[in-house]
Amino acid sequence: MPQGVDFRYVRHFTQDIMKAKRTLSIAIGVIFALFVLLGLFASFITDMWWFDSLGYIEVFWKTYSAQYALWFIGFVVFLIIANINISIALKSQSNLTVDPRLQQFVDGFGKAIKWLAYGGSIFLAFIMAGMLSANWMEMLAFMNSEGFSVADPVFGNDMSFYLFELPFINAVKSWFIGMVVLLFIATAVIYMLRQGIAFTVGRISISAPARKHLAILLAALMFLIGISYWLSRFDILYSMRSSSFYGAGYTDINAQLPAAWIMTIVSFLTGLAIIYALFKRNFKLLAKFAIGFVVVAILAGSVYPALIQKFVVDPNEQSKELQYIENNIEYTREAYDLNRIVEKDINPTYTLNHEDIVADSATIRNIMLWDYRPLASTLDQLQVIRLYYTFPDVDIDRYVLPDGSVRQVMLSARELDQNKLAENAQTWVNNNLVFTHGYGLGMSPVNVVTEEGLPEFFIKDIPPVSEHGLDVSRPEIYYGEQTNNHVIVKGNIEEFDYPLGDENKMTKYQEESGVDIGSLFRRLIFAMNFSDMNLLISGYLSSDSRILYYRNISERVRKLAPFFAYDEDPYMVVADGRIYWIYDAYTYSSDYPYSKPIMGFNYIRNSVKIVVDAYTGDTKFYVFDEDNDPLIRVYRNIFPDMFLDQDQLPEFLRAHIRYPQDLFDIQSEIYATYHMEDPQVFYNKEDLWNIANEKLQEAVVKMESYYAIMRLPGEEREEFIQMVPYTPNKRDNMIAWLCVRSDGENYGKRLVYKFTKQEQIYGPMQIAARIDQDPVISQQLTLWNQQGSSVYRGNLLVIPIKEEVMYVQPVYLQATSGKLPELKRVIVAYHNRLAMESTLEESLRRVFRSGVTAEEKAAAAELGEEAPKGSSVRTLREISRTAMEHYNDAITAQRQGDWTRYGEKIEQLKKELQQLVKESGK
Repeated sequence: MPQGVDFRYVRHFTQDIMKAKRTLSIAIGVIFALFVLLGLFASFITDMWWFDSLGYIEVFWKTYSAQYALWFIGFVVFLIIANINISIALKSQSNLTVDPRLQQFVDGFGKAIKWLAYGGSIFLAFIMAGMLSANWMEMLAFMNSEGFSVADPVFGNDMSFYLFELPFINAVKSWFIGMVVLLFIATAVIYMLRQGIAFTVGRISISAPARKHLAILLAALMFLIGISYWLSRFDILYSMRSSSFYGAGYTDINAQLPAAWIMTIVSFLTGLAIIYALFKRNFKLLAKFAIGFVVVAILAGSVYPALIQKFVVDPNEQSKELQYIENNIEYTREAYDLNRIVEKDINPTYTLNHEDIVADSATIRNIMLWDYRPLASTLDQLQVIRLYYTFPDVDIDRYVLPDGSVRQVMLSARELDQNKLAENAQTWVNNNLVFTHGYGLGMSPVNVVTEEGLPEFFIKDIPPVSEHGLDVSRPEIYYGEQTNNHVIVKGNIEEFDYPLGDENKMTKYQEESGVDIGSLFRRLIFAMNFSDMNLLISGYLSSDSRILYYRNISERVRKLAPFFAYDEDPYMVVADGRIYWIYDAYTYSSDYPYSKPIMGFNYIRNSVKIVVDAYTGDTKFYVFDEDNDPLIRVYRNIFPDMFLDQDQLPEFLRAHIRYPQDLFDIQSEIYATYHMEDPQVFYNKEDLWNIANEKLQEAVVKMESYYAIMRLPGEEREEFIQMVPYTPNKRDNMIAWLCVRSDGENYGKRLVYKFTKQEQIYGPMQIAARIDQDPVISQQLTLWNQQGSSVYRGNLLVIPIKEEVMYVQPVYLQATSGKLPELKRVIVAYHNRLAMESTLEESLRRVFRSGVTAEEKAAAAELGEEAPKGSSVRTLREISRTAMEHYNDAITAQRQGDWTRYGEKIEQLKKELQQLVKESGK
């Protein structure tokens, strides 16, 4: 051993090192715990700041307090009940002989069983509490229920019971059943580990304490199952047993409902039998009840209803189900608000003439010649300006011009797509501080076409160039449909505003919106929340900096109000010099009795219009039609400071409110069946309608509803409506068209115009077939398709004029190598007449009058005066082209031996030549 080494100092030195290591480990652990804690609360705190910045802190606290209150209740209730059961199981004693291998396994755990049991209960309590807290909105609706003043026809309960109360009751019931099942399994495992349950060859031995304990849990489960069966009585109101209708039918009322009562009683008796057997040790009785429960469940719940359906209902279905079909019709119409649709009969006489067209010039000048699909491609080619801009969507609206005329327009926001920046420009500074917003928009009237076949713009370019008083003084778009990342404004660096020649125009954010990120603490919190340390260390942030997040308007409104459903297409509005987004929100439920579901719900209302400022992100919720929707009244009870009345919506925005397309599509789909109010007609589907099909390129698709400005039959002036045509089931002729009004006091009023059944009206598919079969039109389209171009036929539009309908279809031509579609022709069809010309006006003249007299020319001039800029007049060139077409048609008819058509075309050719001579002599 070496001399002079004092091992006492070595030992002390080693101990000091160990203490230092422990201290360092503790310090690291504390710091790590603090960061974990901050990370857990970062999302909570940043959400709180965000809600507060928008003025919705009350919504935040009500939402989180409901969630955490329910979570706390679930956690405490589960933990108390679980620990009582665990404590009883751990204290039990057993002298059962167990398998030696199991005994060795149990001995290895020793006292760890206790800690595992209690630790496991805490873990399960967290899970169960989370499951219960997910029902926070159901709890709030339960506590703030509002009556419908409509009762179901079976139990007589107000509809509020099914929409506001029963969902929460069912959620609590399911939670307790889940808890008892978990505790039964966990308790059985503890007894196994404590030798209260022993497995030997061929048998299972259970100690008396374990038997009593598990029997009590099993009895509790049976009582809960009994409650579940009692509540299941109401499920018959949503029965899908019949293929003819939705809701409770004869079998449900007379077999399934009694079965639910029987199973309720049997479940409670089985629970009592378990307790009785526990104390009387009469396990044969328990076995009989268990077998009886299964047998009764099968016979009463499945076999008996099936026999009733097979031998009582099916042979006499119409008479047995008639009253229940009537219930289905009544409650479906109420749930989808179909009762307020007004039906009107119209009788086309096929007498529409050129004077009628001129008289309805407002409808004509707003016919939608620009399909949103080719227009989107055109915008990308003409108005993107720079590669990093994009037009994500094309919206439709109407604007009043300074001359008092109402014009339908298509418009799209020019948003910034950071992914399209050059790769070396996609830095953190550029993405978060410089390239922060889109700029301006493109707006064009729906029916104005330049000589090149392109749209004419009311608003275009960067900076915005506008016409007709549609000025945009605040064109920046910080909040839009593609603004997905957070950005910082008011930093120590200017933001890119828009390109100006070879230079870039820079700007500074001018508002106080967003959330303050000036302090070190806030920068730390946001850095943790977004996992972005640059927010903490960047020198470009100042004490005045603000962070904008949840900028995608879809994400934004869902964050504020997750209890609504939302329209797929928010639309942009230019008003008061600013850009706004209007978002339609829906109250909905899947719990309305007897109402046929569609897309997972069976009740819907559009009771809320949300307005988002594209610059500030300011978000307001305006309530419409509150009297017709108890759901929105409940939400107003829950969040009284969240909603504003519709009369508080600024007048400049109220002029742009429109009936939402998604809701109209849902209602029109349901109405196709549920316009039949006679239960016998409904059962036989004698008058079943379909939304009309159309041919879009080579595919046959369901016709989209569309917005239009037109004068409805019997009305004095034009208005902004949405419409869709119907055809009879499995047929192509048109039978009716449904529309909804959007202007002023007529907002939301729906009308269906039904054609008298004496004569058939051509439907969209029949018109498409006539277009395909027309030799002149088909020859021209085929020729274009063979010359390095592709033809795109837009939506076929049904245009009501008086009590008649005509069809209009735009035809676009696009070079195979290019992406710039040009409007080249317009097809007009009316009754048996069909024309394809360069402009809408020419096609209308061809269809409604073959020649042009002096009087007609004056009428055409009047129409042209009101027609939009860019439309053409009837020139010598056009007359010559029309004459040539008549000549070609005559030659074709001659070759086919169709001498009647030949004579007609020669006569039309004569008139065109006379007109040509007359015009040439001027």
